[in-house]
Amino acid sequence: MTTDPISLSQQSFDKIQSYQVVMLSSSTAEESKIIRYSYKKPGYVRMDFTQPHAGAVLTYNPVSGKVKLWPFGLGTLPVLSLSPTNSLIQDERGHRVDRSDIGVLLGNIRRLQREGTTTTLGVENLSGRSVTHVSVVGARGMVVDGVHRYDVWLDNYHGLPAKVMSYTSEGKSLETVLMDAMIVNLRFPADFFTP
Repeated sequence: MTTDPISLSQQSFDKIQSYQVVMLSSSTAEESKIIRYSYKKPGYVRMDFTQPHAGAVLTYNPVSGKVKLWPFGLGTLPVLSLSPTNSLIQDERGHRVDRSDIGVLLGNIRRLQREGTTTTLGVENLSGRSVTHVSVVGARGMVVDGVHRYDVWLDNYHGLPAKVMSYTSEGKSLETVLMDAMIVNLRFPADFFTP
């Protein structure tokens, strides 16, 4: 039986079928983002943007491998059909919608963890939630997706990340993501991911 918090978080993610969260993301390189992020296995994603691009909706269908983008909101024109590798829908660090879920994040953290160090820093309070703060630092010179160190706050109720901070090997902050109002195993309407 493992006591590694990241492995336990991976097990929690493996057991769920879907989740929805309000993501608040900030970095030094670009403006803050507020996105209602919805995910359903095996990889359906829907992002409803509040900031930037208020009203824009983006969906990813793992069956077709296509992204649909409504820049001005659902039900409006134009509707763009794009590849997930299209630079128009990647951020400045090259993040892609088809590799944006918590499972991918945990996979990246676990890759750093394999030859690096994991330190559990203790139980903390994050916006009224009990969380366990864990720091994962890659081996010397090792980076995954440009990240050398992750600070992760795992929600003690469902075991999934509630906050993540990423850093370069020089210790420079890359991004802070707060995952608020998480609902797991949400039953989405039939056409929610394919409107």
